[in-house]
Amino acid sequence: ISFGPISWLMVSEIFPLRTRGRGISMAVLTNFASNAVVTFAFSPLKEYLGAENLFLLFAAIALVSLLFIVTSVPETKGLSLEDIESKILK
Repeated sequence: ISFGPISWLMVSEIFPLRTRGRGISMAVLTNFASNAVVTFAFSPLKEYLGAENLFLLFAAIALVSLLFIVTSVPETKGLSLEDIESKILK
């Protein structure tokens, strides 16, 4: 289990109603593009860095992502979509 499934839930909650469609589209595009970059770059990076260093790089990226989430993504548990929107737009 990872952050992957949670990101699909978050994008449906986090964008204001008037921009939700465009926001979800951009989030999906970013997700698929990131997956493609990792897929195509994995083998060359593994040869260049070695498996251990490559996975350390992935761990560092995951840590930076976690720090961003903890500091920047608002908690949405128990809030209505209207409450989430007003909290984000403050």
